Amino acid sequence: MKFSKAAIFSNVFLTQLCHMHAWVAPKSSRKSRYKRRSHLAASIASDNMATSSFSMEEKGESVVEGTIVSYFGGGLAAVKVGNDSFQNTISYLKGAKDEGKSDMTGDDLLGRLVRLPGGSSGIVIAQRPPISFVYSMDSHKDSLDGTVEILDEMVKISVSDDMSIINAFGEPAPSTSSGNRAIFSPIPKVSDISLINAPRLTGTTIVDVLAPIGKGQNMLIVGSELSQMRDLSFNFLRAQARVENTKCIYAVTQDRDAVIEKLEQDGILESVIVVAARDDIESEAAKAAEAITVASTACAIAESFAKDKGQDTVVIVDNLDYHKTLWDETTRILIDIFGVDAVVTADREGGASSEMRAFYSSLIQRAANYKKEQGGGSVTLVIATTIPKEQADDDAVFQPEDFELAGDKIKSRIEMLVSKNIALTAGTLRKIQIPVPSASEDKRRLALQHVEDLISMSDGQIWLDENLLKAGRCPPLDPQRSITRIGIGADTESRADAPAIRRIVEGVRLELQQAASMDGAEVTNASRQQRRRGEAWFLAMNQEPNEGARSLAETCVTLLAASSGALDHIIESGSLAGSDTGRTTVKKMVEYVSSKAPDAMDNINESLDLDPAVRKEIEDAIASYFS
Repeated sequence: MKFSKAAIFSNVFLTQLCHMHAWVAPKSSRKSRYKRRSHLAASIASDNMATSSFSMEEKGESVVEGTIVSYFGGGLAAVKVGNDSFQNTISYLKGAKDEGKSDMTGDDLLGRLVRLPGGSSGIVIAQRPPISFVYSMDSHKDSLDGTVEILDEMVKISVSDDMSIINAFGEPAPSTSSGNRAIFSPIPKVSDISLINAPRLTGTTIVDVLAPIGKGQNMLIVGSELSQMRDLSFNFLRAQARVENTKCIYAVTQDRDAVIEKLEQDGILESVIVVAARDDIESEAAKAAEAITVASTACAIAESFAKDKGQDTVVIVDNLDYHKTLWDETTRILIDIFGVDAVVTADREGGASSEMRAFYSSLIQRAANYKKEQGGGSVTLVIATTIPKEQADDDAVFQPEDFELAGDKIKSRIEMLVSKNIALTAGTLRKIQIPVPSASEDKRRLALQHVEDLISMSDGQIWLDENLLKAGRCPPLDPQRSITRIGIGADTESRADAPAIRRIVEGVRLELQQAASMDGAEVTNASRQQRRRGEAWFLAMNQEPNEGARSLAETCVTLLAASSGALDHIIESGSLAGSDTGRTTVKKMVEYVSSKAPDAMDNINESLDLDPAVRKEIEDAIASYFS
């Protein structure tokens, strides 16, 4: 029998389980702002969420009742809805939908207000029929049991221009409201959105060249270091400060204080709405529930500005890791209630795979470029997700017996390596894509498989490679694994890149690939030229975190210097990407050209294009600098 990747992943997790059986600050004076905000954060984090703006005077009617079957602590509960058995309850819910009671099935319960025992309320944050996962607005409850009612009312937050830093439920509420939006609003319909045909420049040259982000697009950032992903995200936010009528929302799911302090230090906090998870929640499952709500609330705020005011918005979700934590907990609960056999049977029939896609898509697919009749704004969504680092050193040596549990095909390849006296090092195995036999590497492979599933739902990915970072690349973006899928195909009008960049770098991905293929090749004039070409591109695209966001014109200057051959002699002198000399040369060149051709630079930034006359003026200024 064949299984999907998601099913295989879930079955591995099932086996493991079997063995176990933010605040809104008023925009007043900003002196010592972060200290005051931190004090406010501490008070809000310790508040009982029962005092939130969501009272129990609901106007909604009960859709369905359920029974709490498990309480994780921290406000998260699993609620069983419907009949007794697993399959019977699924049939019950499907039947309810067929009868026109669409509120009673599947993800239609997502985001609904829940009346909990004792008079408190909650929200449905995930659904795996027949279990709904409900997060209480009172996260300090020690226990929770009994019968609950899921209402037909969606939990909403108030949105306002003066929002600054809030928690997952939009508290404290703004003094004035420009609109309300459901936290878990459904993903936009295809009929409501337009093609993505304008760039949302990130200010990071290598991203804008190799994995450009379009207005209304979603993009994953994949890497093993959160700090690197945050550097890219902060640069993206800096770039948006130059764009009129744009709102930025930053969803912080962990390291709240550190992230907010960094935003303050970098001068970004003033122009960003921060939705921050509380840090006083002890249960890992409840932390995951909080993180999921934080990410959804950030999207809801963006959607309100986009649909109600026609504004362009950028949402950064930092990060997606807790979504995986909650998904694993939902699987454990299903096993506890229905047993391994029932859950694995549903998994084999594709149930877990489709549910998992729906779970993640409810966030990833909220990016949109709305049509005018839907408000005309946009939600651009950037989501960070981490993968474990490579644990085994490249020089670590393994023996043939370490592969006893591997498949016949891998064993055959190992025998061939041994017969040729090739050492079975971790580095060799990785190069020829043979799994390194270690528990940490197994965990990494599962994480990579999970990322592949996320990639299949996204519009593109920025992949940060730890080995490239060690080699001095900054940002350490992998050109082969980083891409945007917007605009691929000759028959589409969608584009994510800026026309000015497109005119300079056509074919750059192929040139970088050819340069990489020269490693180990015979040294000839052609191979030297190819390597030099690739190194020139990397020097032009190198950017340290403290350099800040480049304007489009500044990016074009560096790219034109590489494409015209102006950087070749710098490369030949040994000043490669990441070197102090190379970095200083590029910086001074950009400053010189900006002062020499200011009108041409302004023209690029305003038009986002590069006409022949402007291009010649820029290239002449570059040549003048090096003459």
